[in-house]
Amino acid sequence: MIIQTGIDQGASGTKRVTLLVFPLLSYYRILASSPRGRKIYLIPSHRVLLRNLPQEITRPEEAENYLQEEILSFLKERDILWKLWWEEGRARVLVAEPEGRLEKGAFWDAEPVALVRAFLTTGLRNGTLVDFGRRKVTLVRVREGKLAGFRCFLNGYRGLEGEDSSGPLVVSGGGSLSPEVEGFLAGKEIKRVPAVPPEKVSAFGAALWGVLGRNLPTFHSYFLEIEPEKVRRISGTLLVGLVLSSLLWGGLKFWVPMIHRELKARERALFRKYYPGTPVVAPLKQLKAMIEEAKRPDFQSLLKQALEGLPKEARIMVLTFEEGKLRIKAEIPEKKAGDLPGRLSEVKKIPGGTEIVTLEFGGEGL
Repeated sequence: MIIQTGIDQGASGTKRVTLLVFPLLSYYRILASSPRGRKIYLIPSHRVLLRNLPQEITRPEEAENYLQEEILSFLKERDILWKLWWEEGRARVLVAEPEGRLEKGAFWDAEPVALVRAFLTTGLRNGTLVDFGRRKVTLVRVREGKLAGFRCFLNGYRGLEGEDSSGPLVVSGGGSLSPEVEGFLAGKEIKRVPAVPPEKVSAFGAALWGVLGRNLPTFHSYFLEIEPEKVRRISGTLLVGLVLSSLLWGGLKFWVPMIHRELKARERALFRKYYPGTPVVAPLKQLKAMIEEAKRPDFQSLLKQALEGLPKEARIMVLTFEEGKLRIKAEIPEKKAGDLPGRLSEVKKIPGGTEIVTLEFGGEGL
């Protein structure tokens, strides 16, 4: 059970909505304003950027490099919050620039995300929400309960005339009650967020943080002011950890080289025992070389095997030795073809009672 207050510091004054929330149950109840609990301040939509990164970006490190080079590099020396996440195999980023500073224990939330949460309270998962404010109009598109995109119009509601209005439409904001906007919306089937007055919908969405739309992007780099007592406790814990780490490192620095020297001495002693007369240089490397040498077929031994097995009448035409395999192409009498050494890989009969055969020696299987 948590008390959360969403705070919208808009042009028409500060609006607050306080909720008693049970995050695990996705349950909430509206309360009277309370100084207790968590404070969630809205970042207005005109200070928020949502971008889909190029589809060629498939790894987290690529996405972070793109974010740093193509977006954050242009916002240096500014207090910027950002959230990078993956949705349906594509990287997306939400960037926002807060206004002012936070009070102790509070944090920021992006207005477009808060409006998606408010939209979900209507029972819809797909559609459009338009928030008519005093200075701006924010259009938010919702798909499968997620933030598909948003637009912010600083020139009033007339900017909406070219926008797609298909699908359910939810309206909010104090400006939605003005005669001009009501005339603009005439003939359209609209819904409203029933829980709070229109001018408090953004603050209401912020207060729903962690209750609805848990897959929506949230900022984790909060500008928090920590109490001095907490700073002292954290510093003390870090100091103790640093001392213990130093002691552990010092012990490892002493013991590891000593153990290493003992193992090397034992290694050399065993090599001398089993290979007397062989100079000891690097035992493990020497053993590896000896094993590889033992696996490699010897050209002379394979050639001897071939020559001893071939009939005396054989005439060698081609001889190759590659990767430990000896290959011989020879012309032999047809009557001698039944008793040949090695592995017969090719036979070609020619006139005159002779054959051209290709024999292989060495390699796998022999």
